[in-house]
Formats: sequence, C-alpha cells, structure tokens
Amino acid sequence: MNDLKKPLPVVIVETLGWIYVMLSVLLFILAIVSACRGSGESLSGILFAVLFGLCLLALPVGMFFALRLGRRTWFLAPNTIVMSLCLIGAIEALCDSAAALPFVLLALLFGIGPMVLLFLPSSSRWFNEMSGDDSPSPFGCAGIVVVGVLWLAFVGPCLSELSFSKQRMTAALSSAMAMRGRNLNISMIENQLAHESGEDWIDPASFTNSTQYVKALWAKFSDDKGSCPYPDSWCIAVNPPDNDKFPVMVTANIDPRELLRPSNEDQPLKLTCPKEWGGTCFKFCEKAGMIVYKGGASQIFKNKYVRPSLIFNDGIPKPGPDTYFLTPTGRVDLVE
Repeated sequence: MNDLKKPLPVVIVETLGWIYVMLSVLLFILAIVSACRGSGESLSGILFAVLFGLCLLALPVGMFFALRLGRRTWFLAPNTIVMSLCLIGAIEALCDSAAALPFVLLALLFGIGPMVLLFLPSSSRWFNEMSGDDSPSPFGCAGIVVVGVLWLAFVGPCLSELSFSKQRMTAALSSAMAMRGRNLNISMIENQLAHESGEDWIDPASFTNSTQYVKALWAKFSDDKGSCPYPDSWCIAVNPPDNDKFPVMVTANIDPRELLRPSNEDQPLKLTCPKEWGGTCFKFCEKAGMIVYKGGASQIFKNKYVRPSLIFNDGIPKPGPDTYFLTPTGRVDLVE
C-alpha cells in the first residue's frame, strides 16, 4: 500500500489531464451532433463520427489514468507528440497572423510544463514509489502503441483534412470576393462612361462613405436587384490618376493611406477585420487582402506578402492632387 502523498506538481499535471478528458468529451459530443445534423439518415456517417470521437477520447483518457497509476512516460510521450503537432500548426498560423502567438505560447507551456513538473525531485520520488522507477510493463507499452496507432490512423487524417478544408475555404472566399470586386469595378467603369457621355451618373463626391456609393452602384447597374452583398467591404478611390497600376479599390481590411505612403514601402501592412470598426467580417479579413487596379486587373495577397514594395514592383503610384478614398467609415485623404 502506497502511503506517499501525491505531490503538488503531479496534482497540477493530473488536473491538466482531466481538462484534456473534458475537452475530448465535448469534442466527441459535437462530432456526434454534427454528424447527425449533416448526415441525416446516413448511418455510415454517424458511425464514422462515433469512431472518430472514441479514438479522440481514448488518448486523453488513457493518459489521465496512466498518470494516476504512476506511469509518467505513458502520459508524457503522447502529450509531447500532440503538443508538438499543435505547436507546428500554431507556428504556421503565426506566419499568417500575429493573433496566433497565444496559441504558440500555450502549446509550448502544455508541452514543456508537464515534463518539468513531473521530473521534479518530489514527483520522481512519488513515481518511483508508485511504479518502481516508472518501468512500463510489456502489456502497458502494447496498449499505448495500439491507442497511438488508432489515434494517428483516424484522428490525424481528420485533423489534416480540417486544415486543408480551412485553406480551401479561405481560397474560395477570397475568389468570391475577387469576383464581387471585378463586378463592382465594371459598374464603376459603366458609371464613368455614362458621365462622359452626358447621361445620368452617380457622382462619388456626393457620398460621405464607400458603403453608400457601393449600394448606389449596385442599385443602378446590377442585374440582381436584391440586397447588395458586403457593401462595407471596400475602400474606393475618387479622382484616381490616369495610371493603370493605381489601386482604385482595396478591401476594407487595408488602410489605403498606409498602402500608398512612400515612407511605408518596406513595412508590412496590418490587415484589420472590419468587425473591429463595426463592419461585416468577410471571413478571411486577417489572412488576405485584395486590390483592383485602374487598368482592370485584380490581385489577392496573403498577409505575409501585403507590403507596398511587393505589391508595387515599379514603385508606389502617386495619387493626383485631388485623389482621395471613400472608406466604409468616411473619407480619407492621401497625405504623406
């Protein structure tokens, strides 16, 4: 009978293991609910979700009970592997957005923290008392291998597919935004041609923000007379110079003043989600931005490439003396 009191460092890690179990149970429930809603009468989809959830749940449950039985290695080995994968994913996300920094720090904390705590002298004495120098039995090692293989076989591919799905979703959303931008630019060109031919036109100078102007263009030139999609997603140049490389439209997550400021040429631009100023998030706000040029071409830039020197290979185009931008929050003048 073991009379040695469990030290505080082991209790802390055991609590972490309990949190892992609770999170896995929650994910298991969400997977089943999602499968039932998405699969309808498809029994195979529901069974796959159950299998996925059980494999997801098996690893933290095994880790938790291994720790309670005094098997340090059985907890640390899978924890280190999983946290290493999480760290790799977080670092990859950090390349796209600084908002991922807390996840990098958490992955480091949960990966390194248990190793430090469980190898403290007080923890080592407890493990030696519980399991005889923490020596795993052949049966226990085989169990860990089986659980690890099942986890990698079922959970790993699903997590990879989820990552690829997010990338495909970002690409699809940015492509849809590019299509809307091109259509809006065509409406702006038609509006300018109407003005030059003396017909009724929509004067952008009569609006105080781009949202009003976009809605007016949509109502006059769009074949779809429904509500305008994402009307507050654009910053639009008024009185742009006669330069095909000048940006006449940029997505509202880019500040046009920073984009066209000569002293800012080599500085990365911050992509700001419109919801921060009350606009509508278009789902990839902090990951990519889009620019439509006066010549009609359009480009989508990932956040790590959104800097003026990379966008404008021939130098930042100079605005005209009366050029300004209408943004969803009002007018901005281009002043160095």
